[in-house]
Amino acid sequence: MSINTLVFYILVWPVISSGILALLLVSLFRDLRAAKREGRDML
Repeated sequence: MSINTLVFYILVWPVISSGILALLLVSLFRDLRAAKREGRDML
């Protein structure tokens, strides 16, 4: 395994993780806004 492949493998995981985190946060804020608009609780 070359050093470039290893560096790419190590650096790609934070990018994937932050993308998933951003997706979850956007979905959460959309749900919060929809619940507030409809007058209901999230829990």
